[in-house]
Amino acid sequence: MTTQERVMEAAKLRLRFQMNNRLRLESLAALSRVFREHQEPVGDELLASLVVAVPEELLGEMDTADGSTTTAGMPGVPKSAPGVPKSAPGVPRSAPGVPK
Repeated sequence: MTTQERVMEAAKLRLRFQMNNRLRLESLAALSRVFREHQEPVGDELLASLVVAVPEELLGEMDTADGSTTTAGMPGVPKSAPGVPKSAPGVPRSAPGVPK
């Protein structure tokens, strides 16, 4: 799967989460259960703000010479502000009329 195909698949999944509130709620409930089972405290606000993305969409991600990706700061943390990157193709930050 090419980078562009992965980015498009992630965008489609984000849109399905926005359009299908039950899918979103059940996915968050499953994530919450996994964190709870592993004694990792995750607050409701943090859990609700999680976003599905592929590494190429994250700010601060770059390809290395050996084909792997690395971040320009802490591992797994975008260099800029968290959340949906402004460069996410075709997915608005929030759709009008769609509950959060």
